[in-house]
Amino acid sequence: MKAALFVGGWEGHTPTHFSDWYKELLEANGFAVDVYDTLEPLARPEQLGDVDLITPIWSSARSGHQEEFGNMTKLQEDGLLRLIADGCGIAGWHGHMGDAFRDRPTYHFLIGGQFVAHPPGWPDNLQPREDYVDYDVTICKPDDPVVRGIKSFRLTTEQYYMLVDPSNDVLATTTFSGDHLWWIEGTVIPVVWKRRWDKGRVFYCSIGHELDDLRVPQVTEIIRRGALWAARGAA
Repeated sequence: MKAALFVGGWEGHTPTHFSDWYKELLEANGFAVDVYDTLEPLARPEQLGDVDLITPIWSSARSGHQEEFGNMTKLQEDGLLRLIADGCGIAGWHGHMGDAFRDRPTYHFLIGGQFVAHPPGWPDNLQPREDYVDYDVTICKPDDPVVRGIKSFRLTTEQYYMLVDPSNDVLATTTFSGDHLWWIEGTVIPVVWKRRWDKGRVFYCSIGHELDDLRVPQVTEIIRRGALWAARGAA
């Protein structure tokens, strides 16, 4: 089995650190992994016919950041959509997948959601960790194989508020307090979901701002199972 990881984008999300962690995780589960630092292969989907799983480890431009960002071209987006529709899986986490390619709405239709905020927010005047909160991840579909046997758990990191597709198969959620934005108190937002895109499978987890988040045992296991579920040919 082969997984293609597309690595790049905003250095604030240290993409190569994540790709090293993920490559090791996949290889331990029988994948042969190719790592790219460009999206160019997506423009030639006919050359990726043997790829079983794609993970975008990327971040798109946001106002207030001056770094150079990588964005997806229409040709690359079309190639990705074709690959997934033909049966290749896509799996990923946090902003690397859910806050990427904001200028490509069909990409977010594929993913099933898009990041919009993590209260108290991400303005430039926030210092590191000021936007971290304590929050619960609630397993809401405990019989699903991706989360089976995993209990609800608590994290201290960014809590993603997302716009989501109601057709998603939601496996875990989080409930927002009104501590920072009173009008969203009690709002339940999906954290982990899976979905289909024609013949392909899509898996997403909003946790993962730092590597330490992914190393939380419950999170590691959810991402591992989610990637295995999404890969082409999985049961």
